[in-house]
Amino acid sequence: MAKSKSGGTRSYIRGKIGADVYSIGKDGKGAKQQVVRSLAEVVSNPQTALQMKGRMIMSTVMQTVSALSQIIDHSFDGLPAGQPSISEFISRNYALIKADVEANPSAGNSFGLNKYQEKGAHTGVYVVSNGKAVAVPFARNGQQFDLAIVASAQSANATVQDMLNVMGITVNDMFTLVVIGSVNDGPVQGCFARFKFKENLDLTAKIATLGVANIFDLEDNIGGALADYISYTQGTLTLMAQGSVNSLGIITSVKTANGWSHNKCTLENQGQVKWTADVALPTYPVGSQRFLNGGDL
Repeated sequence: MAKSKSGGTRSYIRGKIGADVYSIGKDGKGAKQQVVRSLAEVVSNPQTALQMKGRMIMSTVMQTVSALSQIIDHSFDGLPAGQPSISEFISRNYALIKADVEANPSAGNSFGLNKYQEKGAHTGVYVVSNGKAVAVPFARNGQQFDLAIVASAQSANATVQDMLNVMGITVNDMFTLVVIGSVNDGPVQGCFARFKFKENLDLTAKIATLGVANIFDLEDNIGGALADYISYTQGTLTLMAQGSVNSLGIITSVKTANGWSHNKCTLENQGQVKWTADVALPTYPVGSQRFLNGGDL
């Protein structure tokens, strides 16, 4: 039986993925830890290449869980918040990465893979939310998103209601920019910026007259300023991701009588894939490559 901490995150999983079965145990100090065992009844070599491929994929997923846990622990509609939502993220994206690795083992990957014991999330087209809400129809342009409200010639006359009509939401709803990236040359992390409409907003007011600072409230986890994130120019609302961006997307949150509903959001890649499977997989110990037999810790 192989045991491992869950990639630096506080989230753990149960169940079968690939050739491994995951459960939750405790270490010698009574702290939770991820427990992994092989499905095989008799294993003469418990570190097969197939198992190491599965663990490479799981390590990659769990590092992303660590980066995005504040979002993905409640972003899958129809599932309780917390571990059930996180488990849905793990299951969906493990399958996507596995298919990507098998189809593109050395080039053209949609996901970057983590090397053995490597920390930090990588570029990837991760499914980060799922629900019946309709996405705000922003169009990505590099690391920014554009939403045309009116033709450029009509820019000065566009109202808040015009913007809401194009967005397909109400003032009670909100949208969140989700990024895997880094800020000020720091470590790769999950960067989140949520945009809510101000209370008592006059829907007949003109966007250009009000200014975005009097339309939106910003809450983010990197200390950004509203003016850096969002602007309105020539009839177009622009949302700009901050820092160095690997992958990004927008989650719409729609308030309903039964709570909040979200759209299905799949991140889009802006950065390049760092490690492909043919580079990452050989760093995982296979066969007799244990520490006492010459392998690395």
